[in-house]
Amino acid sequence: MPLRGDEIVSLLVCLSLLAGLVVGLRFNVRMLVWVCLATIVTGALLGSTGTVAGGRSILMTTVAVVALQVGYFVALVIGAMRLTEEPAAAAQEAATSREPHPQGSRPSGA
Repeated sequence: MPLRGDEIVSLLVCLSLLAGLVVGLRFNVRMLVWVCLATIVTGALLGSTGTVAGGRSILMTTVAVVALQVGYFVALVIGAMRLTEEPAAAAQEAATSREPHPQGSRPSGA
C-alpha cells in the first residue's frame, strides 16, 4: 500500500529530527550546514525531475531543513545537560571511593 502525502511528510519530519539529533550529538555545526545543503539539493532534484510536485517539493524540503535544525538544537541541549550533571556525578563518585584510613592510624584531633 503506497504512502499518502501526509504520511510521507510525517516520515520525513521524523527522519530529519533523528538525523539532526545524530549530527548534533556527534558533529559540530559545520556538518549541519552540509546536511542542510544536501537536503536542499535532494529536494530540488526531486522537484525538477517530476518525482514530486514543485510546490510539495519546496514544502517538504523546508520542513526537512527545519526539522534537522530542531533536532540539532535538541542535541545541543542534551549535551549541555550532560555537561552540567557531570561534575556532580564525579563529586559523588569521589566521595564514595575514598579509602578508609589504614588500620591502627587515626587522624589526630590537633
